[in-house]
Amino acid sequence: MSTTINRPGADDVAVLPGAPRTGRARASAARLLSRLPRADIVIPLVAMAILAPLYAALSLRNHAELRTTGFDLGIFVEEAKAYAELRAPVVPLLGPGYNALGDHFSPAMALFGPLFRVFPSAQTLLVAQAVLFALAVVPLSRWAVRSLGVGAGIVVAIGYGLSWGVQAALNFDFHEIALAVPLLAFSVTALGNRRWTAALLYALPLVFVKEDLGLTVAVIGALVAFWTPGTMRRWGLATIVWGLGWTALAVKVIVPALSADGQYGQASKLPSGGIASAVDAVTNGVIGGDPRAATLFLLLLVTGFAALRSPLVLVAVPTLAWRFVSDNTSFWGPVFHYSAVLMPIMFAALIDALVRGRRDGWFTDRGRRVVLAVVAVVALVATPSLPLAKLAQADTWRPNAQVTAVHALAAQIPHGATVAASNNLIPQLAADHAVSVFPRRVGGVVGGNVDTDWIVVNVGDPPGWPRDADGDREALRDARAAGYVEVGNRDGLLLLRRQ
Repeated sequence: MSTTINRPGADDVAVLPGAPRTGRARASAARLLSRLPRADIVIPLVAMAILAPLYAALSLRNHAELRTTGFDLGIFVEEAKAYAELRAPVVPLLGPGYNALGDHFSPAMALFGPLFRVFPSAQTLLVAQAVLFALAVVPLSRWAVRSLGVGAGIVVAIGYGLSWGVQAALNFDFHEIALAVPLLAFSVTALGNRRWTAALLYALPLVFVKEDLGLTVAVIGALVAFWTPGTMRRWGLATIVWGLGWTALAVKVIVPALSADGQYGQASKLPSGGIASAVDAVTNGVIGGDPRAATLFLLLLVTGFAALRSPLVLVAVPTLAWRFVSDNTSFWGPVFHYSAVLMPIMFAALIDALVRGRRDGWFTDRGRRVVLAVVAVVALVATPSLPLAKLAQADTWRPNAQVTAVHALAAQIPHGATVAASNNLIPQLAADHAVSVFPRRVGGVVGGNVDTDWIVVNVGDPPGWPRDADGDREALRDARAAGYVEVGNRDGLLLLRRQ
């Protein structure tokens, strides 16, 4: 069956490093690729079929090596478990009786409840996240194939699939933004293709994934309103109100009402000196070369800097803004999960820039090939230093004795009992027990006596948080003085029971 996509000339195909360079070879490659049945469907599906298992393997091996943590995987396990049991999302890890919606407004986490009810384990969330991240490659690579050719579609699949933002997120537990990544990919793809209604419909649910994403929704609505007349403009304006309204409602009403102290806790991480001082701090930080500069550079590098030529890059501004003005330096750099939602936006901006460039004469055929070659080279050259490279290392696949030990010790704990555990042990226990972190941490403050039925402590490989190894030993002494007795000791793990 012949493809129905619009194909560029043969010169547009040879974009990968090492591809044939003679005109005849390029023409032959173009003819070969043109015979693919519905390449705009096959390439995206193949890319997803490759990426999802790779992503899942990375996350699952991290879990099997005790590299996952209570903060954050354990929190989301307890939240998903509550939804699976049709309860309010109370998360003991955040504090006694603490409702997760009093920390972040993420009611979309309820979607994982039915899945967790069938497969009640931390691995369920990790695999779901892998599939959701991989799903985002489908609209992006399909758009690239249809608009720029098969070679471009392959490059986009490689670039997004191996992007540092996605890999950093996969390497750090599970987060609710896994739901936002494919929604954003479909929304910005529709935006770039002038499918205004689809762009808005994919964006609207983002307000229920996390409170800050309402700002992103507002930008998408603003672009639709700016580019369209009549009724669609009104829908764009309504989307702005929807996004800003939900963010304001979450931050000012819902989260404070459900929090322990009646406040929106994340507000403490924002600057108090006003907009001018915040802008000045960000400007000085970027110019001075702090982690914010690295994040900006890497965001543009993965697109060969071509994303700057697309207005779609504006969709990334709200996320970058709240991160960069924050006093929490953890938000600034290219680590953790904070940049995952930016990856589909940046690659959509790349595709849009190349499409606009061909239409308006910004890019010659050679220029377009150079940009795509840069995208492919950056992705492939960076991969050995990124988390997925661990899958090629033998140590990654060796069994971890402590994982076996924690489950053997947990067999002594009655199902549903309350447990305090070291941060790197919590994800192994949270599906079956009400778990809090050891040493105790309530409302961001470490201290106080543990009052759970059981304690499991990793003295052999201390997690280093919420206290260091000395702090763990001190907390253990306090627990023993309070009446806890040791009933198990295996591979550096101690099990204590309250008398």
